[in-house]
Amino acid sequence: MLPQHFTTARTARYISLGEPGPAVQHIWFCLHGEGQLLSDFAAQLVNLDTPERLLILPEGLSRFGLPAADSAPTETTAAAWFSPETLEIDMDDLTAYLDSLAAQVLPACPAGTPVTVLGYGQGAAAACRWLAAGNTHYDKLLLYASVFPPEIDRRATLEALPIQPVVVLTTTTDIFTPEVSGEGLVHDFQEAGHSANCATYQVTGCG
Repeated sequence: MLPQHFTTARTARYISLGEPGPAVQHIWFCLHGEGQLLSDFAAQLVNLDTPERLLILPEGLSRFGLPAADSAPTETTAAAWFSPETLEIDMDDLTAYLDSLAAQVLPACPAGTPVTVLGYGQGAAAACRWLAAGNTHYDKLLLYASVFPPEIDRRATLEALPIQPVVVLTTTTDIFTPEVSGEGLVHDFQEAGHSANCATYQVTGCG
């Protein structure tokens, strides 16, 4: 019994906070954490939703239902960017997906509009792999409470990234993994030749 793979088209979802157009001065692509509801992620970013800023929140392709809670009688849908068993395949899929989404959004905004990519939790690793392997230009990378699973060669991924400013964001309350302190990730970025800084906030995580 030998598993086989083939490529097929599928439909992805995303949330847009703002509309592409001539008034846009900043574009953000924001990648959610593992198992995070896209609507919850959007609610956490609402303070960034200003008239001149366009926020694009793509949803991971691995969607799954969450059990209904007392406050929500119907099942809700969460998503992940990759799984350990199919890591490289998932990475190829998300790179093609996010490049295609960016190619659709960016031409509708003024040429040269600065692009920021924000990755939260598992979305931080997904963002790095996308930007390292893909064709989308970006101007700044923000990584919040980053979680890089051991299956990903983090050092090789960071070395493949274009040299652009990087900010590693942490909080004093994140407890998911020891690496969310950010120091190790900043060190790896600097070892790979990037100008990376760490900023710590005394607030709760994104969800």
